[in-house]
Order: sequence, then structure tokens, then C-alpha cells
Amino acid sequence: MADRDDTSLTEEDYASVLAAMQTLSGRYRSGWSLNEALARWRLVVKDIEEGFDTQWAWEYHNELACRDWLCEAWPLLTDRVRALRQPFLDSMDDRFAAATAPMRIEGAVLSHRRGKWWHDRYPRVVTGEPGEELPKPWSPAPEYGSLA
Repeated sequence: MADRDDTSLTEEDYASVLAAMQTLSGRYRSGWSLNEALARWRLVVKDIEEGFDTQWAWEYHNELACRDWLCEAWPLLTDRVRALRQPFLDSMDDRFAAATAPMRIEGAVLSHRRGKWWHDRYPRVVTGEPGEELPKPWSPAPEYGSLA
């Protein structure tokens, strides 16, 4: 179809998004669509940029589930869907990397767990009670305050 613009999705594109949702629905309780998972990742990144609340430090990895979903969904999507959404994902990943630091245990940087590098990083800035215990790999300790 020569008159189709470059951002129009085909039936095959929509089917790949549906297949990703169906395939991952058993592993993730969310039932996210591609757009919902991308929107959730944007919100997680924004929260981390603004200062992650230490009250939720022990739930931090649960917050990253939307990025896990995207990682597992990506190979199930058509090249066209990936190409259209990759710039947004790259932008969010870059912002996440800038707002986080690599986790360390006794000075050694942790390696990427299962290829999911975002799990090996922690927020540079936190909010909450300065005396609250934080996970040991969050070292050196994050700053209290806000990046904004």
C-alpha cells in the first residue's frame, strides 16, 4: 500500500501486540498492553528522577516489572512496532540510567541479572526518613532530596 503513511500499523502489527499481551499475561498480573507498559515505565522513571521514597525501597524491584514486561514483549513484536516505539523506550532507559547508579556489594559492581540491567541500578536520589534502612547494594548511599 503505497499511500499508507509510515506510522500506520498493519493487522500483523496489531496481532503481534495482542500476542505479546496474551503470552505475558500469565507471568505478569498486570495484563498490560504495550502502551500501558510504556506509560508505566515512564511513570516509574519520573518517580525515580524526582526522588524515590525510601518507604518503598524494599519494593523497588517490583516497580521495575513494567520494564521486565517490555523486555520480554519486545522480541514478540513486529519490526515495525519495535521501530516505532524504540525511540521512546531508549529515551526512558537513558533517563532511568541518568537517575540511577550501579548497585555494588563490597565495592564490586553487580552484573546484569538475566540481561535485565535496570535491576542492577538504584536511585541516586531518595526521599523519606534519612534513618531508614536501605538495601545493602544501594552503595554508596543515595542522596536525600530531589533531582528536579
